[in-house]
Amino acid sequence: MKNKATTIAVAGVAAAMVCIVAVLAIRLNNSNKMPVASEPSDFYAQETQPTYPVYQDEYFPSVPDYSMENPYFSSQISVTETLTQLQSQTAASTTAVQTEEATEESTVPESETATLTEKVTELATVITNAAFKEVFTLPKAPKYIPPQSSIDYEKVNLASYRYDGDGNFYYTDDKDCWQKNFGFNEVYDNFAPLTVMYYDTVRTTFIYDNKEWMIQMWKGQYGLPFIGGEVGVYTRPIGSDGTHYVCADKEDWLNMEMAFMWDEYSDGNYRAVFNRDYEKYWWCTGFVVGFPNGSLRKTLKEFRIVHHITFKDAEMANAFCEAFEKNGFTRVSKLDNNSPDTFVQVGADVGFVWQNINHK
Repeated sequence: MKNKATTIAVAGVAAAMVCIVAVLAIRLNNSNKMPVASEPSDFYAQETQPTYPVYQDEYFPSVPDYSMENPYFSSQISVTETLTQLQSQTAASTTAVQTEEATEESTVPESETATLTEKVTELATVITNAAFKEVFTLPKAPKYIPPQSSIDYEKVNLASYRYDGDGNFYYTDDKDCWQKNFGFNEVYDNFAPLTVMYYDTVRTTFIYDNKEWMIQMWKGQYGLPFIGGEVGVYTRPIGSDGTHYVCADKEDWLNMEMAFMWDEYSDGNYRAVFNRDYEKYWWCTGFVVGFPNGSLRKTLKEFRIVHHITFKDAEMANAFCEAFEKNGFTRVSKLDNNSPDTFVQVGADVGFVWQNINHK
């Protein structure tokens, strides 16, 4: 009787999942028919601006992909409805097994329970990621066509800074950099102008998992030749004095991605200059050669950062968002990259557009 009940329960769940996948395949087919991104500006055309870097008329692939090749979408069933149906099917199967157990002492084999849990968790994750993708789109910089060169950029490392030959930007090798030994505090920001660094910054502090956390971001001018942006993750024990935080340990790195945008011609047209790919960081950075309009200004609203962070769980994201709102950011249901200082949250994922707020 036990085996029969278990078989029926597992078969029921499997059948439900197969049905969902089959129906949702329609959405994947429809999604492939979406219009392509608009053409990049003439700034990138070699024939019109031969002195500028050369770009081609295509964009980097979406990052992250969120497993869109997995046919879990349907034009007939919303993300929320799909997840609700899955949870209902799982609950029904569990109830059936428990009923059988009440009439005959038996237990579901641990291997079958673990497999079912893994499948439910995997599908729930895909659906949650898809829900976030529906309300957040990272702007993509036009693909850079690097000139032929014998330089191995993977081996070029100056003071822990590297050059991305495919994206035509510089970044900090945060996986192995000397800066990680010094943490961060307000004193560093206060003395930045002495090194010809003028930037806006926002610190967002919150408590999670018995730690004080700080997510700090910067955008502006870095020395005479560079402009760019940064987002860093820092921690310290609860109750610590002062403003100093240590750089996050590897187990506290967070998945992030970023687009740095610049209104270079002061015409209200913010274009993506470079992207940082979706991966784990404690310090997500990027810098390009350029000069702000009205150089050496302390407020640089011509720069905009669009950023996405996947926190450890929804609880951590909630704590961040609560503090983020206190910093002046506005929660929205769907992010518009042309609406500064707003953010959107789906579970553990938070996306935001930062431009005008400057909280040191």
